[in-house]
Amino acid sequence: MSELRWNWLAAPYVACVLTLLACALVAALVRGDRVMRLGVIGAALTTLPWAFCTALSICALDRETALRLLRIGSGPVALIGPNLLLVLLGVSGQLERHRWLARIAGLIGVAALAVCWATDLVVPDVQLLRVGIYYTTAGPLTDLHWSQLLIWMGVGMWVMRRTHTSGERRRISRLLVGMLALGAVGSVDTLLIHGVWDFYPLAWLSALAGCLIALYLVLYTDLLRPQGFDRDVLKETIAFVTAGAVVGVLAWVLHGAAPLAMAIAASTVWVLALGGVWVLSQQPLVRVAGSLALEKFVAALADVDDERVIVDRLAALWQPKGIELRAAWRVDAGALVDLVAGTRWPLDKQVAAWLVEHAQAVSPSDLATMRLGELRPQLEALAAAHGATLLVPLIDRGELVGLVEGDHGDALREDERALVAESARAVARALTYAALARTAAKERATAREVEVAEAMRLQAVASRDDELGRWTVAAEYRSAPKTTGASWAAALLADGRLALMVTETKADGVPAALATAALTGAFHAATTGERPIELDDLLSSLEATDQGIMRGGEAIRAFVAVLDADAQRLAWACAGHAGAFTVGPVADLAMFPMGSISGPRPKPEQLGNSARGEAQLPHDYLLVVASRAVRGDDEESWRTALVDQATAGPRLAQVLVDQAQKRGDLHEDFLAVVVRLRPDRTSKPVLSPIR
Repeated sequence: MSELRWNWLAAPYVACVLTLLACALVAALVRGDRVMRLGVIGAALTTLPWAFCTALSICALDRETALRLLRIGSGPVALIGPNLLLVLLGVSGQLERHRWLARIAGLIGVAALAVCWATDLVVPDVQLLRVGIYYTTAGPLTDLHWSQLLIWMGVGMWVMRRTHTSGERRRISRLLVGMLALGAVGSVDTLLIHGVWDFYPLAWLSALAGCLIALYLVLYTDLLRPQGFDRDVLKETIAFVTAGAVVGVLAWVLHGAAPLAMAIAASTVWVLALGGVWVLSQQPLVRVAGSLALEKFVAALADVDDERVIVDRLAALWQPKGIELRAAWRVDAGALVDLVAGTRWPLDKQVAAWLVEHAQAVSPSDLATMRLGELRPQLEALAAAHGATLLVPLIDRGELVGLVEGDHGDALREDERALVAESARAVARALTYAALARTAAKERATAREVEVAEAMRLQAVASRDDELGRWTVAAEYRSAPKTTGASWAAALLADGRLALMVTETKADGVPAALATAALTGAFHAATTGERPIELDDLLSSLEATDQGIMRGGEAIRAFVAVLDADAQRLAWACAGHAGAFTVGPVADLAMFPMGSISGPRPKPEQLGNSARGEAQLPHDYLLVVASRAVRGDDEESWRTALVDQATAGPRLAQVLVDQAQKRGDLHEDFLAVVVRLRPDRTSKPVLSPIR
C-alpha cells in the first residue's frame, strides 16, 4: 500500500498486537468456565483493533489514512471496559446478581462504538506529533469514550469490595487492580489528545503489561477454572489458519480471474476446512485419569454393602489425583446422613432437584458464573456449610442417593473430572445396593420378629388357663409390637407340687423372643422326669443368679417358685425380677368359681424383698406375678389394685392387664399370672390303672 511505510516507532504496538493475539488464543485453548473465557477473549479482541490500527497509523504517510485507521481502532475501545467488568463480576461471584449491570455496560459500549465509527464526535481529526507520527485530537465525546475502560473497571472493583472471596480470588483481584492502575497510566495519553504535551504515546506500555498479566492469570491461576486443553478449538484454529493461507495462495495464483471463480474456490476451501473439523470432532476421546485403578475400583464395589468400606475405597481412589475426600452422605428421608459419623444434615428439595439436573461435580467457584436464580443462596450455603471446595452428587436412576464433599486445590482437569464422574456413578450404584440390602435385612428381621411374637402370643393365649393337678394357673398376655420376652411356664412335678417361672428380658424383638424360648425349654427339661426336684436344683439347671439369667447373650429377669399344696407353702427366688405378691384371703373357688365381693378384705404380701425365700400360701390365697409394664412405677398403686381387684378370682389376670393398658401405649409386653390352690381337687389319679 502506497499510503503506508514501515516505521520502527510502530514496533511497540506490533508487540501489543502479538501479545493480545496470544492472550486471546490461550484463553480459547484452555477448557474452563465459559463466561470467564468469553470475558478474557472479548477484552483481548476489543483491544486488538486499537493496537493494530495504531501501529498502521504510525506507518501512515498522509493525514486521511491515519484518521481512518485511528477512528476504526478507537471504536472497539469502548467495549474493553464491559468485558473486564464481566471478568470482575465472574471472579467475585456477582454476575447473576448484577447481570443487568453487565448488559447496560455492553449496550453503552456498542452505542459508543457506533458513535465513534459513524460520526466525528470521538475522533474528529489527527495531529502530527513532534516524533513524526499522527495521533488523534480531542472531540466532544473523546474523553467519555476513552474513560469507559476506567469507569467499568471501577464499578467492577466496587462490586468486588462488597463480597467475601477466597484467598485465590483475592490474589486474582489484586492483579486485576494492577490492570486498573495500568489503565490509569495509559490514560496519560489524553494529554496528547488535548495538546498538553507532545511526546510518543505511552498507552502501548499499559496494554502490553496488561496482556502479560492476563496471560499469567490464564496460565498460572484459577481465573478460568481450567479443566484442560480444548482440542476442538485447536482444530478449528488450525483449520482457520490453513484455510486462510490457502485462500491467499489461490488469490495470488488466480489474480485477474473472474470474481465468481475466485469466490467458488475460496468457498470450497472453507467448506473442506469446516468438514474436516466436523469429522474430527465426531471422535471424542475423553481420557479418564487412572483408568486402570477406576476399573479395579468399580469391580471391587460389585457386592459391597458396607457404606464405610465404600467411602474408604473412594478416598483411596481419589487421593493420588490430589482430591481429598472430606465426607460422604447418603440421602435418607429428605436429609443427608453422614456415612461414617451418622450425623444428619437437612437438604432442600429444590437443591436436590438441581443437583440431579446438573449431574456434575461442582465447586463454589463454579457457582459464581452459573445461572441459578432463586436457588443461588441455598446452593452457596450448601457449598459453604463445611468449607468443601468440591461437591459431587451421587445419582442413580435419576435420583439423588448421596453427596460427597472433597477438596481439590485447582479446578478439575478434563481427565480428573471424568474420573470423578465415573467413580461417583459407581458409588451411587453401590449405595443403592447397600440401601436395598439394609432394607431387605430389616424386612427379614421384622418378619422374623412378627413371626416369633405371633408364635409367643398364640402359645400364651393357648395356655392362659391351665388346670395342673390341684392348681389353677390363669394368665393374660398381650405382646408389644417388639416383644420384650415376657413369658411364663408351669409344670406339675411328679410329687404333685407345681413349678412356676415368669420371665421378661432387658432386650426386645427377636433376640428377646429367642432368649426366652431357650430359657423356657431349659425349664421344661429340668421339670420333666420322676426325680424329685427342689428350688435349688431348678435354679442350678437354669443357671440363675441374683442378677438374672443369661441365654443367647441376653439377660433375662425371672421369678421362679415351687409350690407345695400339702404344706400350703411355696419356695421362691428372684433372678433380677421385681418379685411377686400373695394376696388373700379371697372367696373359696369351690363355692364361688367367679369370685366374690364378700368376706374379709385381702392383704398383699410382697415376695421380692430379698433374692429368695419361703412363704405361706393357704388355699384361699392367690399368687400374683406380673411384668414391669403391668406393675407400673408406683408401688403403692399396684398394691391398691391387687387389693381392689382380688375379688375377681380367676379373672384377676385379665382385669390387671386391662387396667394397666389404659395407662398408655403398648411399648412392653403385658403379662399377669395368677396361681391358686383348688382344695376340692386332687393330683392323684381318679381311676386305678387297668391291670
